[in-house]
Amino acid sequence: MSEKFSDKIIRNTLYNAIGRFWGILINIFLAPFIIRHIGIEAFGIWAIVGAITGYFGLFDFGLVTSFVKHVSEFHARKDLGKINEMLNAGFVFYFLFGVAIVSIAFLFADPVMRLFKIPPYLHHQAVVVFLMALTLFSVSNILSPFNAIQISLQRMDISNKVSIATSIPYIAGVIFFLKSGYGLIGLMVNSAILLFITGLTSIIIAFRLMPGLKFNPFLLKKGALSQLISFGCKLQVSKIANVLLLQTNRLFIAYFFNISLVGFYQLGSSITEQVRQIPLLLVSALLPAASEIEAKRKQENLRELYMRGSKYVVFVGVPLVIFLVVSAQMIMRAWMGTGYERSVRVIQVLAPGYLFNLVTGVGVMISVGIGKPEIQMRSAVVAAVSNILLCFVFIFPFGFIGIAAATTIAFAIGSTSFLIMLHPYLGIPQRKFLKDVAVLPVVGALLPAALLYLVNISFFKTLPPGRLANLSIIAFECTLFTALYLAAIFKNRYFDGYDISLFRTHMGRHLPWRQKEI
Repeated sequence: MSEKFSDKIIRNTLYNAIGRFWGILINIFLAPFIIRHIGIEAFGIWAIVGAITGYFGLFDFGLVTSFVKHVSEFHARKDLGKINEMLNAGFVFYFLFGVAIVSIAFLFADPVMRLFKIPPYLHHQAVVVFLMALTLFSVSNILSPFNAIQISLQRMDISNKVSIATSIPYIAGVIFFLKSGYGLIGLMVNSAILLFITGLTSIIIAFRLMPGLKFNPFLLKKGALSQLISFGCKLQVSKIANVLLLQTNRLFIAYFFNISLVGFYQLGSSITEQVRQIPLLLVSALLPAASEIEAKRKQENLRELYMRGSKYVVFVGVPLVIFLVVSAQMIMRAWMGTGYERSVRVIQVLAPGYLFNLVTGVGVMISVGIGKPEIQMRSAVVAAVSNILLCFVFIFPFGFIGIAAATTIAFAIGSTSFLIMLHPYLGIPQRKFLKDVAVLPVVGALLPAALLYLVNISFFKTLPPGRLANLSIIAFECTLFTALYLAAIFKNRYFDGYDISLFRTHMGRHLPWRQKEI
């Protein structure tokens, strides 16, 4: 890769990281405020509506991903006519798709909500929120081709700046509507306002980035829509499987137990998901690199990219997840206060499964980049089917926590099958991958984790449950854990000279605020 192309990838990855961390901070500070004002049952309804909305997203034939791919390709060819065809094809498809979704929602919203154990006094509110959510989901889809222009042109700096800027009125709106007593309905109205702001901004930016862009639905050509759908469908099976794996649990809990348990599960799973996303930010730069290497038939370089990329993700991800498990109780106390022990158990049971999934992050990008998406597709199907079957096996003897256990085991099964399929293609023995990538970070994190566990049960169990006390303990434990982990990593030479040189070269050089516009 040229240095300019490499710099652009690294810069975009850093902007994505900044945007992601900002989103995590917003969730951390807003979640306790929201639950205090609407209650855990209404929060459970919020989670259920989000899960069901995710299922409706399965019927879009993967058009957003396909749109990004084709616009990027036609932009490189300077074919603005084809870009206009794609833009209008995406708009028309999502408009018709949205009309169908909203129509179905108005017909079936009430019976769908009756499937779950929602208290009678919240039922009407749940129906209204469900209808509002699907309407906003449909409008968001209609606007998505304009937003995807930024991604297609690799202007993640713009998309993340917009995301951070629009989060300010969003936060203000959440505080206003909840303090005014509007509850879940107020949150949906606030989301509608945010959608209007971001949608209008995306349209303006799209036309400024591409002055020759033409919005005219009558420019729709059947061939453009077929082209979008043809590519998108190749990745849609994986998307369906991932939604079944990640969203079905909330529906099981709401159907077999009650809506408040969905709220507790949502809190635990959301913090685990946020931690999982941090190391995966390192993966976003690998797909185009893998495509280029595969095109040049440099198999040895591809293997090196995979092994080094996996090392970096595992190095960051393993200690994060293991520390989360050990300190889950104090993290939840510092975040939400007392009374959320059920969410703590969800974190401790679910986090190991996310660790398995984390290990395959680089491999997923590599497999798509080299034109082998079927590897991800098959492993995702295996994980989704395993999750559903195991939920039925574990739900009755172990209760709602059994659902988290089912997901963890399903992640382990799916991730293992993925590695078994990918490694022979890359020519990497399973033992070499475990030895060079996984063993040292796991051992290096488990030893300080065991020490912290002993410290917790010996000294900190009887401390007052205040947030400040728990934050102080977390800071102390994080410092101790990090020092011991890094000592084990560097003493055993996990990184070689190339890794260290790469870190020194790019650390500081690619910080966004020190860059000129590309």
